[in-house]
Amino acid sequence: MRQREQRLDAEFLLQLLLLSTIFLLFSASLCAVFTIHPLYLALFLERPEYVGIVAAIASLAGLIFSLHTGLLSDKTGRKKLLIASFLLVSAVLFLFSLNTSLYLLILLQIAFGIAMVPARVTSEALVKDLSPIKRRGEFRSVFGTFANAGIFIGPVIGGFIAYQFDIRTNYIFAALLLLVSLALVFKLNDNNCNSNIRKRASNERRNEELLTLLKEFLEQRELKALAFCTVSLFFWYSARWVFGPLFLHYLGYSPFMIGLWLGISLAPFLIFQIPLGRLGDRIGKSRLILIGFVISIIFIIPLGFLQAFPALLITITLISLGTTFIEPLIEARVTDIVPPERYGAYSGIFESAKNLGFMLGPVSSTIFVYLFGITYSFIPSVILFIVTLALYKIWLS
Repeated sequence: MRQREQRLDAEFLLQLLLLSTIFLLFSASLCAVFTIHPLYLALFLERPEYVGIVAAIASLAGLIFSLHTGLLSDKTGRKKLLIASFLLVSAVLFLFSLNTSLYLLILLQIAFGIAMVPARVTSEALVKDLSPIKRRGEFRSVFGTFANAGIFIGPVIGGFIAYQFDIRTNYIFAALLLLVSLALVFKLNDNNCNSNIRKRASNERRNEELLTLLKEFLEQRELKALAFCTVSLFFWYSARWVFGPLFLHYLGYSPFMIGLWLGISLAPFLIFQIPLGRLGDRIGKSRLILIGFVISIIFIIPLGFLQAFPALLITITLISLGTTFIEPLIEARVTDIVPPERYGAYSGIFESAKNLGFMLGPVSSTIFVYLFGITYSFIPSVILFIVTLALYKIWLS
């Protein structure tokens, strides 16, 4: 029996490494675009604060489709949705490179938000499928480390391409890299230890409606707390990715320096994520999540008031250290709580939380930029992190 468990763990680890490699390429391609996407949006808009509004459109589209996608992945499997997502995202990126119309830009933002959902939802569900009970923090951290390696590489590549050529070239590069990585997606297995459970659940709950899932979610206090933490975390991520480049551009830094700033800031995810995942498995994930919020709050406060590049780089790296405590352990803790046959559904719920954060972040930051100037872009994140820290402690007590 023990030999069989060890063999299954080895098989799951190989599948995890394949999935993680796919999402290293996925993250690298998208972050090569995200580095310059705010500058691209600004070409169509008169004022920089409007960039946040247009950027939020993609997240709104993703928010609407996330729950349905999660439920669908439990019924049909993950692989088909993953392939469809890669193809759709690649097509939308090509269209971004050709677009010259503001109205088409808005449609492309909507299409991009919808196309991204299956990849994000099914990847998290697949990691949950593959994770052994006692190694959930570690497995999610392995996946996160690979994905963040792509986030580390992508902005540097994207900044270099934009500096040497034109920002529209970034979209062509990203689309081609996604098509290349699609070859690896076909090698994934969709018949893991939970496939039979999912099939039975699909038959038993065929007529179950979305409202039933939401009721089940709302009855669980810790899941609600983790979802709120997810909203806050991705609120910050969106503020960083949308207004970080605009803030550095305002200070006079080139696209290459902006890409370097975004890329190097991800170093903590590469260095500390796996050790922290293992530590979370041993001493408890909630404790580390709280520590992460404290670290992040301390260093987000001064971010918009710095000008020297070394100070900006050190500060954003320390903020990322804090978020390294938070992101993988939220997903691992969700895996501890929810039943295996519902991994896709709950991945959809938490993808909705991410998209809600992605949507609210640029909008809230836009208001502060409009009222006080671009140096105040990150203050809404500080306020929300403080509220989240307080509420999370209350909900867990």
